[in-house]
Formats: sequence, structure tokens, C-alpha cells
Amino acid sequence: MSNTTEIVGNCPVMGEVDEGDTAWLVVSSALVLIQTPGVAFFYGGMVRRKNMVNTIFLSFAAAGVVMIQWVLFGYSLAFGNGTKGLGNFNWGGLKGVSTATPNADYAPTVPHLAFANFQMMFAVITPALISGAVVERVSSLTWLVFVFLWTTLVYDPLAHWVWSAGSQYSSDGTECTYVTGWLRDMGAIDFAGGTVIHISSGMAGLVISLLIGKRHNVDRKKPHAPASVPFIILGCTLIWFGWLGFNGGSAAASGPLAVLAATNTSIAAAAGFLTWLLTDLAFNKGVKASLVGASIGLVVSLVAITPASGYIYPGYSILFGVFPIWPSYFLMKYKHLLPFDDALDVFFCHGVGGMMGALMTGLFATTDVNPYGAEGAFYGNGRQLGIQILAVVIAIAYSAVGTAVICIFLKYTIGLRASEEGQNDGMDRHYHDEEAFDEGEYMLERIANRVIQKMKAAETNSASSGETLEVALEMTEGKHQSNPELQQTNSGKSIS
Repeated sequence: MSNTTEIVGNCPVMGEVDEGDTAWLVVSSALVLIQTPGVAFFYGGMVRRKNMVNTIFLSFAAAGVVMIQWVLFGYSLAFGNGTKGLGNFNWGGLKGVSTATPNADYAPTVPHLAFANFQMMFAVITPALISGAVVERVSSLTWLVFVFLWTTLVYDPLAHWVWSAGSQYSSDGTECTYVTGWLRDMGAIDFAGGTVIHISSGMAGLVISLLIGKRHNVDRKKPHAPASVPFIILGCTLIWFGWLGFNGGSAAASGPLAVLAATNTSIAAAAGFLTWLLTDLAFNKGVKASLVGASIGLVVSLVAITPASGYIYPGYSILFGVFPIWPSYFLMKYKHLLPFDDALDVFFCHGVGGMMGALMTGLFATTDVNPYGAEGAFYGNGRQLGIQILAVVIAIAYSAVGTAVICIFLKYTIGLRASEEGQNDGMDRHYHDEEAFDEGEYMLERIANRVIQKMKAAETNSASSGETLEVALEMTEGKHQSNPELQQTNSGKSIS
């Protein structure tokens, strides 16, 4: 978050509400909000057709849970004027969060409620990002409880450490102590959430995918065809569009800093898209390049630029769309060799991208463009890179341990995984009684799945099992051959 507040003595001074700044923050809140449906479409297009509705459900469910948690006590825990380690409950129920006057510690020219609302959208999208790691196999009830616990125990404290600030006055009002979160106090800089949102969600995705186990009947060496490439591109578009408010709104005011952050955002995104595209072409002899892959590259670059967007010259943002792409690209290319099933590459995209962005911020940041930031290593302050490394390590460790504790608790209470029958039949039909596509389009595929499942349950002999499986596969292939449209939309789709 940016600090554009005038400082008098040790503490900031509240300004008057500016209508332009307020309007920009309200619009930015709407832009960040639209990213969560963007994530839903982005992820929904990537999964198998029988799981699209459930995948979209996970993002919307996260929004519902987090918004209520944020109003009840989440905002107060994350931004309350407490200690360096955690806020308090003074703003519980948004009590004392004014609709008319600013809070000088965060945004001196907009109503306090506008800032709280903007931050709520950040809290909403973070668990929605995590959902990509566990799609096609997480229980709906488990997901609701996980989102509530994770936001309370991981996101809120981490946001407090990196962004919080509070003016604490003496009893007679003559002295003031300005208390900031301990990572902010240490000197860590994170303009819009590289550490708080992306590293934390990436690590959570890695840990929960390890503990929940791999998807049932999925051959990770032969990826299935995405349910809808247009949905993926639609989601990517909404994410990119919303990211202008994500980073630009973090200036907490309209003006030069918002312009800088928003401009850096789109430059990095364009560079990331092209870098992934050209890398793909290089590995495919200049013939083939994946549009879906390039859209992932675009998102990786948006993740990477986030912590630096308000601290660097625009020309450097191109580099944030180049260097973070390659580790993500190669990790995704060979992910089938790894022992965990991060279904939609949350760790490779948000974890790796967030780490790269936070570290590169320690190199390229300069007070020439933002006097409230810091000088990076390339401007003579090598210590800043060390601070950024330490902040990254702390965020990794805290998110990993916190997520593991929550998942282990849930595993041995209400369970983590959806039933094997639900995974085979399709999460949409089994858990929502709703489907994204006409049932007839893949009815025979479901019949084949049921046959295979009953074969295993009955433990029939190998000869009869092979014969029944062959019949099921022939039924499915016959359906594909008799329906050219289905054959095209389901090409590459495995029986699972």
C-alpha cells in the first residue's frame, strides 16, 4: 500500500475528503471485485467439462465467506491499530469505520470505509486463487470452512505485518507513536500484494495440493483438453482489466502514483504474454504456440509486477514480464514429474511469480518515482534486496505452516476430499445437480466411468474386466465418431 500522507511529528495528519480520490478508490474496488469472477471463468475453462460449475462455485463461495468475515472482524484484525503483530477487534462490524472522514494512517483523502471496502476485495480474491490447486476434488463444505479459517489465521495477520499502520497517542494527546506491522517496520515494501496475496496463495496451493492428494483417474502425463478456451480468455481479460484497479487503486488516491502503477501493470502484462508466446514457439520449432499458455504468462507477469508497480520506472516493468516467465514456464512444462497435483498451477503462477516480483522489487525500486518507497540494490541500497529476501522467506514459511495446520485439522474432522464417486461422476452433477453442458453431450462417457467404477468395486477377474472396459471405451468412441461436433470439443479428453 502507498503512504501519501503528510507526516507531522511522528504521525500522519488527516486531510479533507477529495471527491476525485474517493471516486477512483470506489472504481478500483469494483475493478478488483470483477477479478474474482474472472478467476472463476479462467479456472472454469481449464478443468474438465464435468467440473466447470463446481470450479466456478469455489470462487464465488470464497467471496461470500470472506466478505462476511471481513465485516465481522477481518478488517479489524488486518488493519486495526493494535500491535506490530496483529490488529484488534475495535473495528468489528465496521464500528468506527467512518463513511465521512478519512483514516490518516492509510488513505488521508478518502472516507475510511472506502479504504476498508477496497481492502475487502483483496481479501476476497486471495482464497479464490488458491482454489485452482484443489479443483475437481475438494469437498464443498470443507472449502467453505477452509476459506474462513485461512483468511482469519493466515491472510489477516500477514496483511497486518506488511501494510498496517496506526497512530497511538498518549493520554494527554501531546505525544504520538506511529506503530506499523513488523515486516513494514523492518523495511519490506510491497505496493499491492506480491507478498500478502500471491506468495501466500501460491504456497497455500502447494501445501493443500500435497495434503489433499491427487485427482482421481487423471493421467498427469497426458493433460485433458480444457472445457472452454473462450472461457479461459474471457477470465484472463477480466483479470487483466481488474488488475488496473488492483495496482492503480493501491495508490489510495488518483494522481501520478496511480498512473504509474496502472501503466506498469499493462506494460508487464504485454511483455509476459509475448515472452511466453515466443518461448512456446521456440520449443515447437516456430510452428505452434498455445493461446492458453500465453494467457497464463500474462497472469504470471501481472503477479510479478504487483509488488513493484508503484516503485519502479515504467521501462523496467518490461523485465517483470520477462524474467519471472521462464521459471514458471519450465516448472509447468515438467510438473508431471513432481509429487503433487497442483491442478491449475497456482504455485507455479502466483507463488513463483510473487517471489520473483518481490525480489526484483528489491533491485529496481527507487524513491525517484515514489518517495515513500525505498532505494533498491541497483540504486545503491543492497540492504533492500536482503530485506525483500527475508520477507519472502517469512511469507513462505508462515503461509505453508498455517495452511498445513488448517488442512490437517480439517482432514481429521470433516475431511478434505470429495467422494471418489463424485469425482468420477463429475463434481457438477454430484454436488450441485447442475451442469455447464448438455448432459447428452457426454452421457456415454459418464456411463463408461460408471462401468469402470463398478468393475473395481466388484473385483471381477481380469478377463471380464478387460472385456467390459473395452465395451465401455468402444461406446464412448462410437459416440465421438457419430457426432463430429462432440468429437471436436472433446478431442484429447480422457476417460476419468
